[in-house]
Amino acid sequence: MSMEQDDPCTTPRDGSDPKVWSTQIGSPPFSLLIGTPYDSSTPPPTYLSIKHLNQDRPVDKASQLIGYELQAEGGLLCTDERVLANQGGVIMEVIAQVTACLLKGKGIVGLSLPIRLFEPRSTLERMLDRWAFMPVFLDNIQRLDILERFKKVILMAVAGLYVAPSQEKPFNPLLGETLQAYWPNGTEAFCEHTVHHPPITNFQIIGNGFKLEGNLELVGKFKKNSLVGGFSGKVNVIFDSGQVVTYVYPQFRAGGMIFGSRTVNWAHEMTFEDQKNGLTATISFGPKRKKSWFKKAIGKNDDFTGEIQCKGNKLCEITGSWLEGLSFDGVKEWDSNVHTPVFHKFVVNPLPSDWRYREDLVWLAKGNSEIAQRWKHKIENRQREDRKLRGHKH
Repeated sequence: MSMEQDDPCTTPRDGSDPKVWSTQIGSPPFSLLIGTPYDSSTPPPTYLSIKHLNQDRPVDKASQLIGYELQAEGGLLCTDERVLANQGGVIMEVIAQVTACLLKGKGIVGLSLPIRLFEPRSTLERMLDRWAFMPVFLDNIQRLDILERFKKVILMAVAGLYVAPSQEKPFNPLLGETLQAYWPNGTEAFCEHTVHHPPITNFQIIGNGFKLEGNLELVGKFKKNSLVGGFSGKVNVIFDSGQVVTYVYPQFRAGGMIFGSRTVNWAHEMTFEDQKNGLTATISFGPKRKKSWFKKAIGKNDDFTGEIQCKGNKLCEITGSWLEGLSFDGVKEWDSNVHTPVFHKFVVNPLPSDWRYREDLVWLAKGNSEIAQRWKHKIENRQREDRKLRGHKH
């Protein structure tokens, strides 16, 4: 990919503040609120440079798990004091906002989550992190047989679970928001947020001898003291040979949301299927449960077990830990201490609908959370207005 010149909107149009694009025009050229009057409390930001966007990310295991400690019982414990402080009391704060809105007769249409919960990334980008091991396990595998390709998909998908498990919330994409990216081996990614509610994103990734297609919905709900969620939907891995492997993700569980220690783990099941060739695999996360109520489960919270079957017949056993590695019949083929992720880069001059152009995210990346919160509120209100217009039209 050629490194073309940055968009001119990465530098000020007028004025001397390098973070402010204009002191006269209300929004940059690719804004959802294009044409809005200038407001000094929400100045339009200069866009993020391609150098900033494509900074190299660390790939070692310690860097992926920064801000966490491995628990003796398995899984992760969040120890990032900044994140924990930012999230402290947020549930009570949201309840207070709802109560205030209702008392004023406004309903809750103006409710907006505090910007301190967010990281300056879109959910579209966070989604790509799940495929950071795609160049490691799916590159140039056309020569492999059907079963070996099936195993490579399992390795790629499971290995991606431990990559950068941030406790901060990415920005929900705007309707029509897009992302274009690539990997060093030439694989390209195209994503578009196609449904606002429920939040669904379509994606297509084109690699050497394969492509990934599908749509994923970001889901989440509070369950007692935990937040349970993740990406719901199917990922289809389509090989040039005609083989198609489909898989679904397990659930992400963040414990201690109201009280107690903040923990992170993957739970329930991850399933894989090659319908044409009769191959299936089910991986169960967590300690291996005993059939008797009187016997303790064996293993740690981050362990998993499973097997590959062909038309009901067991072919091989799957064991491992989403923090350590994965083995087929005892042979370790993914090792988190050996294999490192390969992160995507962003293209220069993307579509005007690209995620990098939203002002709330940009201001948060530039370190001004107050202006970011105001822009977030403005953008959310515009989305609500647009949704009403679409509803009236139908």
